Amino acid sequence: MTPPFSSDTSVMRYEETNLASLTQYPFRFECGMQLLCISGNSIISTGVERYDFCETSELIFLGGSLIQVIDPSPDFKVRMLLFPKNIFLKASLPIDTSYFNYMSEVPYFNHAANDASRESWKRVNQWMDMAELLFTHPARYFREQLEQNFLQSLFMWIFNTIPQQYLSIHNKYSRKQTLYHRFMVLLREHSTQEHQIGYYANRLCITPRYLNEAVIRYSNGRTPKQLIDEQLTAELKVQLSNPNLSITEISQLFNFQEPANMCRFFKKNTGMSPKEFRSLNKL
Repeated sequence: MTPPFSSDTSVMRYEETNLASLTQYPFRFECGMQLLCISGNSIISTGVERYDFCETSELIFLGGSLIQVIDPSPDFKVRMLLFPKNIFLKASLPIDTSYFNYMSEVPYFNHAANDASRESWKRVNQWMDMAELLFTHPARYFREQLEQNFLQSLFMWIFNTIPQQYLSIHNKYSRKQTLYHRFMVLLREHSTQEHQIGYYANRLCITPRYLNEAVIRYSNGRTPKQLIDEQLTAELKVQLSNPNLSITEISQLFNFQEPANMCRFFKKNTGMSPKEFRSLNKL
């Protein structure tokens, strides 16, 4: 069963949902997204990363992300804003990229920490109220300008409300800690196409050995290759859950030279072949 979401969107969209369709299978959103948990709790998995998502929690993925909802409570519900990449790129132009780097590396925030955070929770829900008003039904006139202005103003407001102590802690990260976080961002965005450590080391302008040292230190002993394989396996499950794609088509989408290579990889990491996975999930 394919979730009732599009992987991308051409317009900004607001929804209030329990994300029930994301509990059985992971799903990849190519568009940017902001999630607020307004009741209950769950685990939100992006593949190799997991977040305890409870009331007053917020997640923002600027470049899209794989999402799976794990063990949601019966009353779990979120407010969700989806935004197209082209609108994000236009909205972000006048804003210092260091803030977007911080948001990409630290996508999770809980607004229950103190009085100031609880006040920011009230305010961010007011932004969601405005998103509901503007984007539940696309505007007939000035749609793109409305979307760009709203998103730009939202980001500017968010950056002004990020507690200074969080930015201070982030700015004091060691070089290896910063590289680890940047590796995780790259992994979330490129794991479907890039399966080798060398690609990520080159993007970070370091050696594979140095990347290995940084990741092992800050990922509870897991190596970059282990994380790449875990994320790639999760991404493969997304596409294998789509009955409209053949095994051959999926192997091509994921940059495997041959379908057999993908099948061997998937079986090594899950204990079953892609066909067995599909059969188990009745696709």
